[in-house]
Amino acid sequence: MNVDTSNEILADFVMEAGELVEKLGEQLIEMEKRPDDQELLNAIFRAFHTVKGGAGFLNFGPMVDLCHAAEDVFNLLRSGKREMDQNLLDAILQSVDHLQVMMAQVSSGESLSAAPAALIKSLHDSCVAPAPVVVKVEPAASSNDAISDDEFEALLDQFHGSGKAVAPVVEAAVETPAKPEVSGKAVVAHAPPPETTIRVDTNRLDKMMNLVGELVLLRNRLKILRGSSSSDDLSKAIGQLDFITRSLQGAVMQIRMRPVRKVFSRFPKVARDVARALGKQVEVELVGEDTDLDKNLVDALADPLVHMVRNAVDHGIEMPDVRKRAGKSEAGHLVLAARQQGDHILISISDDGAGIDSEKLRKKVVEKGLLTEAAAERLSPDECLQLVFMPGFSTKEQISDLSGRGVGMDVVKSAITNLKGTVKIESRIGNGSVVLIQLPLTLAILPALMVSVAGRTFAMPLSSVIDVTVLNTESIRRLDKWDVVLIRDELVRLIHLDRWAGVRADPELTRHVVLANVDNERYGFVVSQVRGREEVVIKPLGAMLRGLTGLAGATVTGQGRVALILDFPGLIKACSAGGG
Repeated sequence: MNVDTSNEILADFVMEAGELVEKLGEQLIEMEKRPDDQELLNAIFRAFHTVKGGAGFLNFGPMVDLCHAAEDVFNLLRSGKREMDQNLLDAILQSVDHLQVMMAQVSSGESLSAAPAALIKSLHDSCVAPAPVVVKVEPAASSNDAISDDEFEALLDQFHGSGKAVAPVVEAAVETPAKPEVSGKAVVAHAPPPETTIRVDTNRLDKMMNLVGELVLLRNRLKILRGSSSSDDLSKAIGQLDFITRSLQGAVMQIRMRPVRKVFSRFPKVARDVARALGKQVEVELVGEDTDLDKNLVDALADPLVHMVRNAVDHGIEMPDVRKRAGKSEAGHLVLAARQQGDHILISISDDGAGIDSEKLRKKVVEKGLLTEAAAERLSPDECLQLVFMPGFSTKEQISDLSGRGVGMDVVKSAITNLKGTVKIESRIGNGSVVLIQLPLTLAILPALMVSVAGRTFAMPLSSVIDVTVLNTESIRRLDKWDVVLIRDELVRLIHLDRWAGVRADPELTRHVVLANVDNERYGFVVSQVRGREEVVIKPLGAMLRGLTGLAGATVTGQGRVALILDFPGLIKACSAGGG
């Protein structure tokens, strides 16, 4: 059936049921560790029951059937009439997979595909058919007025039906009391507490963020104009505007933030599925799930992180017998962690597996013709580890459905780079590996270092800038087609921005070097003048400049001029052929 996703009730269902289904995977993996946790069993039962009820209201028959079968299983589990085993857990996890597919179909307005009949049958077969429940309402003999979960569900089914999309025909007449009573006491309806949250369309938030961005630009403009005015009243007013703008900017940013749990919660199940397919065992630990990140970044991180988790289980975690011989536990340990550091988020994916042999990577990259033997020999062990991000590089000898197709980690790096982030691998043979990702808190407003090159103004992402120093032209040397200079006892390759921009800088004037860390290497970007720090609002490039290597966008400066925002990795790529 085709559905109208503009329907307000449907939109609410997609949001609420989607959150429940997303959390179910995490809860089921946790239940594998704590199968007798009554609170957890009740939570999972309620999730299936809630999704079933909403699906029944919207007449999503296939979803109702699947949820009803899973709900029956958990009704027995929580009553102690059935115990969880591995086959049953696998069937329930498959049910969640199909529910996620159905939710995606509902969101996109597609027809719902029914879950496999064999899966529904296996869930029904795992249930012991319960005797019919007869609910008789009469005064209780004891003073205990509590109603059990089973009695409550039976009452719901009595008055509202079981939630099935197509209800059976009932021939008998049913008398409905004016006010149902439970245990001899009238059910008193209490007014619900006032709501403290509302759902807001993300497009509205984006518009609000754009307006805040324009306000930031106006504030910057006024701060520049204040310098030419002697009015104390004007200075105070602009100071107050500056304070209010910063507060508003922070408030809007907080509204856009989402806990990284939104993307982390799916990984225990992903890791388990991959491990089961490979005959491995893995335990997943989540750290810092409450760390907030811009919603757009949370959404964009899902696919890269899924690949890295699968890769860690496939490549990193050893088989149980191999781990046992190495003195490790048979189950591998995978940790996903997130924390905020300044205006950045640090995410790590670490495992206690076999680790990565940097020398093997060095030989592999030469065998594949990606580097010459001489170039590979100059790489440090740490630089060798980063070779896994090269396009077409893979250490897997056999192609499988999980990895080893020569693509993947290069795509991951591209995705992270597009998010203005960096990614790095650290590893020790026998002790496992760590993938470190650094991301900005948001992509909307960028702290930048404003520089000029032969009269043209550019903005550099401040997060990558390490230091600024005066260029000593007499100390410049030539090495491997690069101009290099010694800064703090370290040779730094130079990127001459005047050459890249096609302008002539006056060689007689003092020039500066902006030292930046790019892909874990240091480069010096030669500029004419450093103007200072400024918060800039990122604007898309026009059609003439869109796609030009080395540019990330544009902005309007406090002086009202347009400045191009530089992209460090793109600049290095553009200048590497000519050595800067």
